[in-house]
Amino acid sequence: MVRSSTLGERYAKALLGIGIDSGNHEQLGRELGRVVELFSVDEVRVLFQSPKFGLEVRKAVLADLLNVVTVSPTCRKFLFLLVDRNRIGRIGEIVAAYNELSDAQSGRLRARVRVATQLTEGDVERLRSVLQKATGKKVVVEQEEDKSIVAGIVTHIGGRVYDGSVSNQLNTLRARLKQGGV
Repeated sequence: MVRSSTLGERYAKALLGIGIDSGNHEQLGRELGRVVELFSVDEVRVLFQSPKFGLEVRKAVLADLLNVVTVSPTCRKFLFLLVDRNRIGRIGEIVAAYNELSDAQSGRLRARVRVATQLTEGDVERLRSVLQKATGKKVVVEQEEDKSIVAGIVTHIGGRVYDGSVSNQLNTLRARLKQGGV
């Protein structure tokens, strides 16, 4: 999870306030998630971060991108504001902050799960159910593939880390062997 910056939090709070007032903060969150996916493409990210491309070019490209990913007028205005203020490169931080604030507003927790291979939808649903019972809150599960954990799962939720990965177990065993305490 990207830790949000003060700048990201400022923009996120402003947009969340607008979303809450208009009753569509959940929709805005989904739209921002789709936009972040677009900005994860190297060519898109480079174009918006490079000083070689002027404001008008960036706005034209953003307009084209928003034809691919449909967003509300509120989200569209917000994204153009970020381009105008040369903050679009910080979209990841802003969206991370928005998600944190929106989750808090809605009584949700976000669980970031690292796995060696993607979980099936059934596995994600079972994991979500277990986490919801444990926390008493609605849980949103985000998967991240990480081959370095070998197998198992590492779950980050509510400021805690639960490491059930094979790599962690091997490291623990290695440390115990070095100490002579198996």
